[in-house]
Amino acid sequence: MFNTRILLLCLFITICFTTSSSNAAPPRYRIDNLVNKNTLSADENKRISQYAAGWARALDTTDTTELFAARQRLIGPLEADAEMSPYVRSLYCSGVMEGLEPLLDPNNTNEMGLVNALQVLSVIGTEQTSRVLLNTADSEDEERASARLWASIGIGKSFTVGVLPLRRIKSDANLLSNCIDREPSWYVIAEQFSALAAMQQTPNLDARQREELGSLSLKLQTDGVASLIDSVRKTGTIDERVLALSVVLPSIRIQLIDPDLDRDARDKAQAALVLPLSDLVAMAVEQAEAVKDNEMLFRAYGQTINVAGLIVDRELALASDGRVSLSAYWEDGNTLAISDRVAQWKKKSKN
Repeated sequence: MFNTRILLLCLFITICFTTSSSNAAPPRYRIDNLVNKNTLSADENKRISQYAAGWARALDTTDTTELFAARQRLIGPLEADAEMSPYVRSLYCSGVMEGLEPLLDPNNTNEMGLVNALQVLSVIGTEQTSRVLLNTADSEDEERASARLWASIGIGKSFTVGVLPLRRIKSDANLLSNCIDREPSWYVIAEQFSALAAMQQTPNLDARQREELGSLSLKLQTDGVASLIDSVRKTGTIDERVLALSVVLPSIRIQLIDPDLDRDARDKAQAALVLPLSDLVAMAVEQAEAVKDNEMLFRAYGQTINVAGLIVDRELALASDGRVSLSAYWEDGNTLAISDRVAQWKKKSKN
């Protein structure tokens, strides 16, 4: 009887301790005066780790007020003017990752908390956090579209933090580009392209590195467009992913004339787009009848082929002030004129 009581008492104490630890309030102190240090005492190390883990755990809530407060507490020390040292960033990252374990678990059902966790990870911008963002952005590993969306946005943000080494940025960008043609949600695709474009805004690079990243960014976007168009065409029916192209192509068109990007890279990208964009416009003609009853898609198809036409005309030196836009033909239902334009492109590109 005595042993049983002792055992029950120990069990009760363990349960109480576990419950109180998991529900413990996050630290109320600030670490602003510590984050720019390169060396820390044992007590300072502990304070930073506990702060990061405590506020990261606080993200596991559906209370919007508490969620906002926790996110702001985590992002505050990472602001540029705080000048967080590399040592503290590594320590802070470890603490945050520890606190986020429940939210990052595949069985977690708190999507609101997860989305906010991904936003925090993107601002930390380390190699450890980029691995999490990449895995979450891939539809093969993550079923929730909201998580893939914010992970994709986060990857672009992590490029602009200026912490990732150049090799890691290149590797992450290549891996992200492989996710595009298998991503089912058009709005996620749009953000994945945006993340690839964000490579061009990476800080702390010399001229050679900036040119290198800019060229890779444009190439990956161009390859992504080609693979996405091929994937859309293979479905054989109207596809909402064209909505992504209606957003992506105008951005790429601007990049193709951006003097800050390498001229040779721009010329190669534009030339590489002629065939896939021609195929895209031809596909739109085939699907014109099917898409006309869907106002949103009909508009997206028209915008997409119009920008495609502007890019191809520029590459083939066919642009002129009097040339009728493809969007005008599309609105009028003049698919024959659009087909004639595609035939003109194909004939010109063979010469």
